[in-house]
Amino acid sequence: MEKSPKENLVNDIENRLDDFFDESEAMNSPDAQAMSLEKLKSIVLSIDWEITETCLTDLIDEVNALLPICQNDRLSHALLRMLKAVGGYIRNRKAQAHPDAIKRVLSVFSSLEQLSGNTPMEEDLKKRIVAKEIAAFKKLKEQVEMQRGGRTPAPSNSVPTGTQGYVECVQFEQAMSAVEKRLNSQVEDLKAQLTLLQKELDQMRNV
Repeated sequence: MEKSPKENLVNDIENRLDDFFDESEAMNSPDAQAMSLEKLKSIVLSIDWEITETCLTDLIDEVNALLPICQNDRLSHALLRMLKAVGGYIRNRKAQAHPDAIKRVLSVFSSLEQLSGNTPMEEDLKKRIVAKEIAAFKKLKEQVEMQRGGRTPAPSNSVPTGTQGYVECVQFEQAMSAVEKRLNSQVEDLKAQLTLLQKELDQMRNV
C-alpha cells in the first residue's frame, strides 16, 4: 500500500533525526578513517635510528600531506601540527636542538597512533591524551627558552623567536581556541535544529 504524503514526510524527518544521532558512527566509518600512518611511522622510526635533515624534511612533507585528510578530526589534526612544529624546530636547530625534542616526536606519534587505531576509544580519553602532549610541548618550549642564554621562559601567549616551528606553535594554540569556539557554536545550532524537528514530528503525529 502506497504511503500518504504525510507519512512520507514523517518518515523523512525520522530519518533525519536518525542521521543526527548516528553522526558519531559516521565519523568513525572506514571512509572517515582513511588516513594511513604507515609511511609516517617508517619516517619516525628512521629518525629514532638516525636524525638526518632528509628524514626531518620527509617527516614535515608527510605531515603536510596528512593534515588535509584529517581536517575534520581536530584531535589528530592537533597532534600532526605539533609533530610538524617539533620536526621543523629540530631541522632548523640541528645539533643545537634540545635533547628532549626527539622524545616529543616519538611521543606525539605514539599518541597519534592510539587515536587512529582500530580499537574504539572514549572521546574523553582522546582529549586527555592530546592535552598531555600539549602540556609536554609547552614544557619543551620553556626548556628551549631557558637553554638560550638562561632567559626566563616566554609567556605562553608570546611568539618565540628564531624558528618557524615555534611560530607555528603559537598559531596552533590560537587555531585550537578558534576551533573550540566554532564547534561549540555548531553544537548549539544542531541542538536547536533537533528541537525544531522533534516539535514538527510531534505535531504531525497528533494531527
